[in-house]
Amino acid sequence: MGYFIESKSDAYFKSGLAKSAFHDKIYESLPLDYYLPSIISTQRMFLALNERFHPKFYQAHDAFLMHYKPYDIVYQSLKKSNKAAPLWRLVIERALRDQQFLDLNKITANSTELSILAATRFLRTLLRELDVEKLQQQYKDAFNTLSRQQQRTLTQQSADWLIQLVDEATRNAVRSAVESVQEYREAKESVEEAVSVLGGGRGGTSFSKEALSIIRFLDSPDEFRKRVKLLKYAKLYFTKFLTAVPTSIVHEQIISVYGGVNGVARMFSEKQIPDILPSELALTKLGEAGRALLAVKIAQKQLMTYQRSASVKPVVFVDKSGSMAEPYERSFYVLDDTPKIAVASGLALALHRKLNADVYLFDTDVEKVSPAKIVETLLKIDADGGTDIDPVLEEIVRIGKTEYIYIIISDGITEASRGILEEFKKSGLAKRTRLILVPGLTSSLVLEYSWVQLLREHGNVQYARDVAEFEQAVKRVSSP
Repeated sequence: MGYFIESKSDAYFKSGLAKSAFHDKIYESLPLDYYLPSIISTQRMFLALNERFHPKFYQAHDAFLMHYKPYDIVYQSLKKSNKAAPLWRLVIERALRDQQFLDLNKITANSTELSILAATRFLRTLLRELDVEKLQQQYKDAFNTLSRQQQRTLTQQSADWLIQLVDEATRNAVRSAVESVQEYREAKESVEEAVSVLGGGRGGTSFSKEALSIIRFLDSPDEFRKRVKLLKYAKLYFTKFLTAVPTSIVHEQIISVYGGVNGVARMFSEKQIPDILPSELALTKLGEAGRALLAVKIAQKQLMTYQRSASVKPVVFVDKSGSMAEPYERSFYVLDDTPKIAVASGLALALHRKLNADVYLFDTDVEKVSPAKIVETLLKIDADGGTDIDPVLEEIVRIGKTEYIYIIISDGITEASRGILEEFKKSGLAKRTRLILVPGLTSSLVLEYSWVQLLREHGNVQYARDVAEFEQAVKRVSSP
């Protein structure tokens, strides 16, 4: 059931809530312990952030509730005076009178997550500028020299220097809370939309909690923004490539000894013997001479057979090494602010959605992934880790489908091992493998690698120094 702490009880004073700027009516019909987890979370946030100062319980209590409860309740619950902590009451009163706080409260009210964020940011800024506990006694001394009427109408003239200090710190604290909540809310909304779109409308935001948490936002805002940026750009290019991928790749048919019948043509392989037309097989009815003629026609591949074909299926390998999370660059100049892996992931997901492409992520290993796994990778990609082409070429050889297109996207890979390169050559799949090289500072070395030279012999290496070139490269690697 929970319990109430009565405003004049021993527990009330021991908890420090005698210094609270609010009456217990701020709890409305709920007990204090209903709010305790959020209040404690606000305090613990400072431990996680390794701050040199930590708010008192009554400060975390007031900061959370002033953002969580609707403004009318908050304002009506403000004590008219508080001898135990007059300076703190003044801080809260000044905050409540700020129009920006009123606007902020409309956003944070009834949202535990946003209220903890706003409270933490408010206290973090306030306590960096204002040593409340130290100034409390100074304020009480000035306050107690006034009459009761003067105490109720305390103005800047009554304690000018202290009130100016409080006003400035409080304004900054409210502004900081407003900016943080607005940025965090907009970022979360845009990322959740991106996750939904990239994941096929299946939700799946649970894995993003750590990467997009309040603690990550407060402790590493640049890292948080980087994750948001990766998802936003991935969604942008997913949407773009969904319509921009050439329709030729959709309709391309590869003549094959497998697949469905797609017409009649001259045979090209002995494996097509079961598909020889009945009219050609009629030669066997002419006796030995007819069978001999049939054998000659088979050897010379002069017979007509049913032609089979299989639709093209892309298999996309996206480099997930840390450097792919960086923007396009040449020398030390950034050419495009777009993260390379966001564009590559957008293409891979578009091909998966449009053509049922298989998608792999690789660095030193290779892994076949779902759309949700790609999103998770964008949220967790680190600025370290190497890249190895061997697992990719091994996987292409293992798949072995000559009717597939294999697309590798990377900003710099190692040379292939000799044995793996020989297997890749023998497979004949080099002519079906295309490389989009997104240049980094050392990407020019990649062009000298033996496996890349093999792809270049078939015209299957595209160089994408910026997004525009990447889009052109996509059109070329997607063509028959």
